[in-house]
Amino acid sequence: RNSTYCMKVSISLTVGENDTGLCYNSKMKYFEKAELSKSKEISCPEIEDFLFPFREPEILWYKECKSKTWRSSIVFKKDTLVIREVREDDIGNYTCELKYGFFVVRRTTELTVTAPLTDKPPKLLHPLETKLTIQETQLGGSANLTCRAFFGYSGDVSPLIYWMKGEKFIEDLDDSRVWESDIRVLKEHLGEQEVSISLILDSVEESDLGNYSCYVENGNGRRHASILLHKRELMYTVELAGGLGAILLLLVCLVTIYKCYKIEIMLFYRNHFGAEELDGDNKDYDAYLSYTKVDPDQWNQETGEEERFALEILPDMLEKHYGYKLFIPDRDLIPTGTYIEDVARCVDQSKRLIIVMTPNYVVRRGWSIFELETRLRNMLVTGEIKVILIECSELRGVMNYQEVEALKHTIKLLTVIKWHGPKCNKLNSKFWKRLQYEMPFKRIEPITHEQVLDVSEQGPFGELQTVSAISMAAATSTALATAHPDLRSTFHNTYHSQMRQKHYYRSYEYDVPPTGTLPLTSIGNQHTYCNIPMTLINGQRPQTKTNREQNPEEAHTNSAILPLLPRETSISSVIW
Repeated sequence: RNSTYCMKVSISLTVGENDTGLCYNSKMKYFEKAELSKSKEISCPEIEDFLFPFREPEILWYKECKSKTWRSSIVFKKDTLVIREVREDDIGNYTCELKYGFFVVRRTTELTVTAPLTDKPPKLLHPLETKLTIQETQLGGSANLTCRAFFGYSGDVSPLIYWMKGEKFIEDLDDSRVWESDIRVLKEHLGEQEVSISLILDSVEESDLGNYSCYVENGNGRRHASILLHKRELMYTVELAGGLGAILLLLVCLVTIYKCYKIEIMLFYRNHFGAEELDGDNKDYDAYLSYTKVDPDQWNQETGEEERFALEILPDMLEKHYGYKLFIPDRDLIPTGTYIEDVARCVDQSKRLIIVMTPNYVVRRGWSIFELETRLRNMLVTGEIKVILIECSELRGVMNYQEVEALKHTIKLLTVIKWHGPKCNKLNSKFWKRLQYEMPFKRIEPITHEQVLDVSEQGPFGELQTVSAISMAAATSTALATAHPDLRSTFHNTYHSQMRQKHYYRSYEYDVPPTGTLPLTSIGNQHTYCNIPMTLINGQRPQTKTNREQNPEEAHTNSAILPLLPRETSISSVIW
């Protein structure tokens, strides 16, 4: 101000607080850019008014408001931070701090790192420059031609990419059906970009077919590549659709056939190409049959069918038709120790464990022996033996059923097969196919009707074996036969209608003397002894021998007239 004029100056002052948790206000910071691998200097701006003359300023630098141990390539010169070789992790906010009296002056600069400025034109990714790309379309439909390109860092210049048809830009075609989309940035890193642009043709006409070129350019040059829009023949589409439909239909049919006839297919494959299990060669039996007989007071038509199935039909089919060797405790168990130990030993010698699950089996907890004996339980839990569970009726609601469900979860290798009554007894039923599939593979040997029970097996009982229909008495009968020469030996033969085979046995009739006493409390006037080989009971049929091949002992055994050998009467109990 002086005597002639007056000048007024106004200054706008804005006071801003630091952002939460930061040492600066994001609206009041400076910006710098640096190229990768090059040198960059960041100065502490606008602090001249806070410097003392002839005194070196004491400036502290922070990154993201935190003190940092700087690497050796970063040095400090007065009010400047020098990065000799910029790296990608140098991106961030740098704050310089200067003490001025009782105050602290701070300035923050945000550093952005970019790739080095490119000296090359953009690169086309699709379509390729060196190859003409052909794209088929159908008349009346829509077509989408996409162009992708890579742009190096060119400063703040936006990528330039566009389509042309011949020598015309798309906007010069004056056709609203043909238009370009906006430029889309697909990827971006340190200023380098991958972008795309699409050319859309709605309701393609014959005149739209032809060559379309995509152009990309920057300050270093221009590149282009072409796509030939070609009409697609309808015949190719029909043939392709028909072929794919036929393949799909064939796959559906094959899957359906496999789902419906899986067991039959697997049995056919095993019978023609399969091999017998090797891990069971050291086992004596193919399966152990576990079943609980029905109490007489609970006998009815339903339980009678189950009993007949478990005791007659199931063993006969598996042994005599399929040729398996079963272990049935009531028939084959030879006591050598405690009952549990004997069962464990026999189960261990079997390849499978068959449990016939009936309501009576569930109520009486027939499976409890497999839980009490440690060895048996371990075999079920570890999968050492495969278990086949045959459910003969609906068990829900039966006492102890929950324990059955718990048992199923305990067994590692378990297969459950439903038996739906007498209709499942037919040979061609699904039940027998499923059961044969779960049993060990065994080739069925052809059986001739001429093979009869005329040979003996050296088994645990020598030549003497019995079945449920024929009982065997003790040595008392032999003594009576020897003491009375008038004992009459007769020869009988029976014809088994189901198996269509002849069974031969010998019987001895004698009269009890009036004053004679017998060691048994009650006995009839006839005892029947039967020479039935164990192999035949178990469904195996050894080859017969001629008379010349038989030794005298065998000839005696197979004779229907001679009395039994002494060792035939060495067993003192009835065996079932």
